[in-house]
Amino acid sequence: MPFARRARAVAAQAAVTAFLLSVTAACGPGGGGDGSGPDDLDLGVIPIIDVAPVRLGVEQGFFAEQGLDLTMTESQGGAAIVPAVTSGSLQIGYSNIVSLLVARSQGVPVRMVSVGARASADALDDGSGQLMAADEGITDVADLRGRTVAVNTLLGINEVAVRTGLERHGLSADDVSLVELPIPNMPAALAAGDVDAAMLSEPFTTIAEADGAHAVPVSYAAMGEGLPIAGWFTSESFAREHPDVLERFTTALERSLRYAEEHPDEARAVLDSYLDLADGVSAEVTLPGWDPATEPAEIEDVARLTAEAGLIEDLGPLDGLIAP
Repeated sequence: MPFARRARAVAAQAAVTAFLLSVTAACGPGGGGDGSGPDDLDLGVIPIIDVAPVRLGVEQGFFAEQGLDLTMTESQGGAAIVPAVTSGSLQIGYSNIVSLLVARSQGVPVRMVSVGARASADALDDGSGQLMAADEGITDVADLRGRTVAVNTLLGINEVAVRTGLERHGLSADDVSLVELPIPNMPAALAAGDVDAAMLSEPFTTIAEADGAHAVPVSYAAMGEGLPIAGWFTSESFAREHPDVLERFTTALERSLRYAEEHPDEARAVLDSYLDLADGVSAEVTLPGWDPATEPAEIEDVARLTAEAGLIEDLGPLDGLIAP
């Protein structure tokens, strides 16, 4: 069965409608703007290892030093966070970069303020996005022909990673059936044989491997070693109206990201404060890269892969994506 184009089109239309309906209000920090105390910032986060540096940065006092008090609201993905940020109910959000590009292609006013995570250097060991298979007969990308592959959402970075991996190994996107499945459900689906392969992120990659699954060379790292894969973003109105708050946030964020990269043991330890992990899993997971440098050329590489996968028409959504 080819990719679920009709389902994707329906999902895209629903996303456009949700995004545009939500762009209704300007936004601002929740308190402290009069100098009486710290500015309150509500962040939309995903309960994955990528956001560990912010939790660690709060513990280290980096945001408090910048006069910021963070509240973190968890969502399952960027589809829920983007409208919350553009409507002003959240000031800052976390999303993969592909979803931000797709959003801007649909006229949604988001601005990326910093890279949040990067691919690893190993195509067979990427904690943020790694294709895993339980069938021992699947040892290479060519073995995926005619198989069913699970991703968390269509029209996102995992679809781009799968399409890119297939095409670089001589297959087309229509050679597999792509289905949506929540990442926490993927290890069980692999073990039961409900899907042949699944695009997982940590800690679920480690969990699936413990159940007998193995890596296939389709991953974020396979798209480009150290490629930026996700970022922190805000709305155009917030970036325009609160440049000082945004500058203080990015200062603390970049310090947090660098601290996490330099102190991996502390980054692993903070995972147990917000993820429900079995004993010992946090010590085994593969951490992403957290270099926060936001280089336009690297973001363009992501945009080019997104366009080649057909999720955006051209590189136009890059214009204005990165906040000054």
